[in-house]
Amino acid sequence: MPPKPRVKKSTHTQKKEKVEAEADDDGTQVDTSAKRKKKTPSSGGATKRKRSGNSQVVQDPEYKAAFKQFVLNSVKVGVQGLLAEFDEIKKQTQAIGATPKVAFDTNPDKNRYKDVFCVDESRVTLQGGEKDYIHANWVDVADKRRYVCTQGPIVATIDDFWRMVWQEKCKSIVMLCNIVECGKKKCEQYWPESGEFEAKYGELSVKVTGKNEFEKLMTVTNLTVSDGAESHELEHILWNNWPDRGVPADTLTCFKLLDKLKTLSPTVIHCSAGIGRTGTIVGLDLILTLLKQGSVKKGKDIVIELRARRHGSVQMDIQYLYIHRVLIALGVVRRVVTGAEVKSFVDAYEALCKQRGFL
Repeated sequence: MPPKPRVKKSTHTQKKEKVEAEADDDGTQVDTSAKRKKKTPSSGGATKRKRSGNSQVVQDPEYKAAFKQFVLNSVKVGVQGLLAEFDEIKKQTQAIGATPKVAFDTNPDKNRYKDVFCVDESRVTLQGGEKDYIHANWVDVADKRRYVCTQGPIVATIDDFWRMVWQEKCKSIVMLCNIVECGKKKCEQYWPESGEFEAKYGELSVKVTGKNEFEKLMTVTNLTVSDGAESHELEHILWNNWPDRGVPADTLTCFKLLDKLKTLSPTVIHCSAGIGRTGTIVGLDLILTLLKQGSVKKGKDIVIELRARRHGSVQMDIQYLYIHRVLIALGVVRRVVTGAEVKSFVDAYEALCKQRGFL
């Protein structure tokens, strides 16, 4: 009997199969384990082992319930309601008088922006140098996961930046800006661009040991830092196209980044000021971590708490909306909610992004 002719799959079918194939790898795609599971008779009293990993986490009832409640509440409040919430966040957190920032005030030459404050309570304190100040604050997300939220290094702080990385033995640096954006310098080139030589920063040397692409949007550079006697390895992760004071069009890559960072803590994270794009990623991690614990808190309350640690975090209203938009996207692909349930929010969000030139 002659073989059946091979039917070429449509582009839509190919994309769907690719999504399903990636489901268990990163946890940001549709959980298709139920589709692939076949009922087979058990033999010899053997017990079928449950799948582990992200698909199992998604099936946790408390997590699902919390996730669904957060998403549906976001849809109910709507884009305009969240914009109003952001105005309330600014009103409640703009006053800095009650929050000491003595180190910030006494080190003006170490600050990129005069109106982006570094509060004393959570600031990173440098050791072993003439001055202990750097514009950086600790934000804890979980017991073993910490961020150092900081400004993009300026010429006067590059050595301090590497002192901090070395002191805290940071395993990763996430850079959410480019060196130059819209014709303006947003950050200094503070790491060597190739492995051909070792760059010297104060008492430390930094060398490139590898480079690769991550999720098409990011460049990962493997670095080795040394003081001459000991060395420390870390990853530098550059998000290449996140617009200043804006948001990416992509809605799922941020979760793959967060998944990657779980094993790379402490993480230094910065943009230019270290509050807008930086606060967006850290705020997203804070909310997602609480949801996984079955806890539901409004995004507004979490951002206010974040701003107490890193003043001004989540700088723009569109960034506040983006946090909710990407969680909604994740809820759809994990089948916590349906596309129909969130369509009104997605349409309004995309209309606003197009109006502002982000889509």
